[in-house]
Amino acid sequence: MNLIYKIFKITFFVFLDVSGILLGVFLIGLGSAVIFGWQVTDWMGWLLLAIGVCAFLLHLGHYFNLKYMHWLFGSNYFIQK
Repeated sequence: MNLIYKIFKITFFVFLDVSGILLGVFLIGLGSAVIFGWQVTDWMGWLLLAIGVCAFLLHLGHYFNLKYMHWLFGSNYFIQK
């Protein structure tokens, strides 16, 4: 049972990080497209771009265990693999 839990946990966190990275890429692209002239207010484009960059960096940092995650959240931050 413990092995099944570990496999599920690892799979879940990998899926969570990959989907978060893709969400960040999507929001960056959507925000950039809005800023460059689609028919949506400019502040919405900047907001989408900022959220996309934050989502991308957060999930990328967690997936690759980058140093800025430990700098921002401490050595034992809230999302553990």
